[in-house]
Amino acid sequence: MSKRPCAAGLLLLIGISSGDILLACGDKFLVSSRGTRFQRAAVARKPASILIYTNPASELPKVLASIPVDATLTKAGYRPTTVATSDELEKALSRGGWDLVLVGMADAQAVSKRLRGDRVPAVLPVVFNPTTSELKEAKKLYPVVLKAPAKSQSFLSAIDEALAHRPKPHAKPTGRV
Repeated sequence: MSKRPCAAGLLLLIGISSGDILLACGDKFLVSSRGTRFQRAAVARKPASILIYTNPASELPKVLASIPVDATLTKAGYRPTTVATSDELEKALSRGGWDLVLVGMADAQAVSKRLRGDRVPAVLPVVFNPTTSELKEAKKLYPVVLKAPAKSQSFLSAIDEALAHRPKPHAKPTGRV
């Protein structure tokens, strides 16, 4: 007969001690035995066309060689196009339809001057191992600068941020009053 009160007491003790697990929704995260995932939420991306100018005279081809650029951008929903010569760049810019131009810092000013039209793409310059003063100077000229060497995630974050800072297209006058 002493087994029944002992078993009842044991069940009561188990029920009382596990009461913190059965609390309301938000309180479940406070239980020390449960884990919480601290991952970034997926970014809602709009499809964008990205032109990548890998001038062989600049350090950009070496920087991008360590990152799977096409695979990273395509997986994120972007449409990358890579050009290597100034003639290919000129043809691509005249064709238009670009949302972002990724270029080495040495070529950024020249490319920015070539951009024209209603939909001017954002320019994302890449600086390789910059000094503090070089980085400050680049950030004065451009809202977003990619500091290299970079990893795939920081590369993609810089692209997302540059697209967010893209100049808005000018509204055309309709003639209506």
